[in-house]
Amino acid sequence: MREDKEKTMKTKMIYIVLVLLLCGISAAQNTASVKLLTDKDYTVAGIEMKMKLIPAGSFTMGSAADEICRRKDEVAHKVTISKPFYMGVCEVTQREFYKLMAPPNYDYEAWRFKRGPIHDQMAFCWRYPTGGGLINGGGAVGGDLTDQNPMECVTWARANEFCRKLTEIERKSGRLPKGYVYRLPTEAEWEYACRAGTKTPYNVQCDPGDLNSIRKFAHVASFSVTSFGTRKVGGRKPNAWGLYDMHGNVYEWCLDWYGPYDKSAAKDPAGPAKGAEKVIRGGCFSGVHKGDKKRHDKKDLDEQVNPFLRSAARYSVPPGISSYAILGFRVVLGASQ
Repeated sequence: MREDKEKTMKTKMIYIVLVLLLCGISAAQNTASVKLLTDKDYTVAGIEMKMKLIPAGSFTMGSAADEICRRKDEVAHKVTISKPFYMGVCEVTQREFYKLMAPPNYDYEAWRFKRGPIHDQMAFCWRYPTGGGLINGGGAVGGDLTDQNPMECVTWARANEFCRKLTEIERKSGRLPKGYVYRLPTEAEWEYACRAGTKTPYNVQCDPGDLNSIRKFAHVASFSVTSFGTRKVGGRKPNAWGLYDMHGNVYEWCLDWYGPYDKSAAKDPAGPAKGAEKVIRGGCFSGVHKGDKKRHDKKDLDEQVNPFLRSAARYSVPPGISSYAILGFRVVLGASQ
């Protein structure tokens, strides 16, 4: 009997060792494939941020002359993205951001009942009321945290600091491809990834004159206390490359200074060398106000939604702005700029 028990224990130990070895091999293979940029999906350890591999390629950046709500700064021109890169499946969430950037003494879970200091670049939208209304946490003691909502109220420099810290951690782990870093996307990379091969105003087929059609892939709120604010990332339809919320929810910082496009073909453009404002892309939840009308109409959308949410739509703000609950960011693992 005793010999049988010892034999069983040995068998279990051998099984455990084999499982651990296989896990180690799998992890090593995953690291190797990421470093070679062949793994289509990658999860950043520690903060569990999911990323998708975006292939190199060429596309027409900007918009056609007859596109709805087109603006003058969307001059169409051919752009080549010469190297593949990884891009966050979603906008950086509050949970991911705070893991790297919040002081170690922050008791985030306690925010369900009482908010910590708010004047140090923490998100404005932070807790759901128990009734499910306004997202900024007012009168919502014990409500669920919005930790899976996009991080916002973050400056361009703060977003870059998040990327720098992530690069430092991943470099020490040996997981970074040679010459690659975590950073903000260039404006060209952002539009290329957003379009995912499409040439239409949005990266998902829709009716731009129908808000419900747009809302299938973009969070756009109405101006009311029950719907105004960000939403959990990844809750709508993704584009063809598996990226969520490229339209709506929050604007996203880009690496570039804002400036007019060069009409000639470009390879890996990174924008002007200097400027006053940084590019932001994708539009946000701040959507439509119908006034005294019973429902939104095409005019509302053409004035308040389509000019800002389309794939080619550009906007810019000063890099030091820290009070916009409509502005967040998305990370890429790309060639150092």
